[in-house]
Amino acid sequence: MCFMALMMTGCSDGAVGDDFADTQYAAKGAVVSATNVQTGFFDQLSPSTSNIAFDLASTGETVSSVNVLASYAGGGEAVVTSSSVGSTVPVEFSDVLSTLGVAEADVNVGDVVVFAFDATTSSGTYRSSETLSVPVSCFSDLGGTYDYVSTNLFAATGTCPTGEVTGTVTFEDMGGGTYLCSDLGFGQYGTTCWNDSPATSGNATFSDVCNEIISGGLDQYNLTYIWVIEDVSGPNLTMSWTNDYGDGGDVVVTRPDGTDWPALFTK
Repeated sequence: MCFMALMMTGCSDGAVGDDFADTQYAAKGAVVSATNVQTGFFDQLSPSTSNIAFDLASTGETVSSVNVLASYAGGGEAVVTSSSVGSTVPVEFSDVLSTLGVAEADVNVGDVVVFAFDATTSSGTYRSSETLSVPVSCFSDLGGTYDYVSTNLFAATGTCPTGEVTGTVTFEDMGGGTYLCSDLGFGQYGTTCWNDSPATSGNATFSDVCNEIISGGLDQYNLTYIWVIEDVSGPNLTMSWTNDYGDGGDVVVTRPDGTDWPALFTK
């Protein structure tokens, strides 16, 4: 009889487990997440002036405060600031580095800062399952239309002009340091070399990674173009270029407003 009484206390009119969540389970804690992230990366070229910002949102219990912790490139973490849900949190890259003991000279492109969140509620402090990863990259601003002067043009076949060829080229900012070039050959196709339309396509792109120019864009014939920077002097960018068909030349690309190019280079 005792055994039966014990069994009866566990009986339910419904199937096993039907009402457990309603009668036995009471959620505790909160999950904090970062939203509306501004900038989205830390600048490797200028850590002392680089910053991001994000808003804090939460689900679960009411959050009284949030500790924002950071780790760098997989290292240990530390609290960089405290805030509250609903607020915007600004974070200076220099503050992250000093808090974690990372020297600016040790900052590399591709490193990642991971932010974690400890939420305090009336029932305790909870580590959020949400994190925010912020890569180390570089600001890029090469978009625009520029003047060029091409010389020493040559082609796999045909006869190229011996003098200067002038025109304009547009670098269209596609975001993330990628640019679409309106003429990878800087006027070469339009001369007696080929009497053709400019060397471009939807894949006629190059990238700027912390002032390193990475070429390899494709023209309308799927030819690959490689640029080599020879000199950067004020508003003048001097390059040589070749494609994998046997064309090439030299070019000086000039900013018409006279502003200096960044210290661009190729490897």
